[in-house]
Amino acid sequence: MSLDGQMEKLSALYEEKSDGELLDLYEQRDGLTEMAQQALLGVMRQRKLDTHAPFGVQEPELGAEDAVEAEALDAGEVLAYLFHDAFQAREAIRTLTEAGIEHRMLDWHVVHPEMKPYPNGLDLGLVVAQTDLQSTLGVLKEQLGLFPGAEGEDALEDGDSMAVLSMYERGEALVAARALGEAKMSYLWRDGSEHGSDLPDGETVAIEVNSADVERATQVVEDALAQR
Repeated sequence: MSLDGQMEKLSALYEEKSDGELLDLYEQRDGLTEMAQQALLGVMRQRKLDTHAPFGVQEPELGAEDAVEAEALDAGEVLAYLFHDAFQAREAIRTLTEAGIEHRMLDWHVVHPEMKPYPNGLDLGLVVAQTDLQSTLGVLKEQLGLFPGAEGEDALEDGDSMAVLSMYERGEALVAARALGEAKMSYLWRDGSEHGSDLPDGETVAIEVNSADVERATQVVEDALAQR
């Protein structure tokens, strides 16, 4: 049987399964062949299971326009982390729920359709309110071991503490950095493409500013992005 024929056969097999069965298979995907994983992800994407389903939450079926609106960031919301692993994302949801921090997961391909998909096809954006970003990052770091930093990395030479303003895709990060520079505000650029980076992928950039400047920096960047 040709490769295309094998893929069609696998896809047809997965299409007969329920959403719950597909999610169970995804959790055990390491035991599947590469072709079977691709077929599974294809069927899951058709059913939009990669948005919320990995966490056992089913949303009402939406029309195309409603789906785009539901997946858009609201005013005051920011990306806290981009997950490519369903288990890790589920753990993040659990820990944030226990911490009482409101959050939601978005299919980042809907928010940024121009973004190149991660190899496994799963790109889940953890979105929180800008005012909850620092506490969210603290929980993710403490409970999941994300954002490890070298000793002294979180402070400037003059002793001022730094805070993550947000994580951006590269295009937005360039706009944000330019706006901060024009506003004469100091910032640090943490690039996901650097070797040993703790960021989720090479297209993600974390920008840090002085803790005392977070509110002003947020407004400067939001204004700049709104004018794109």
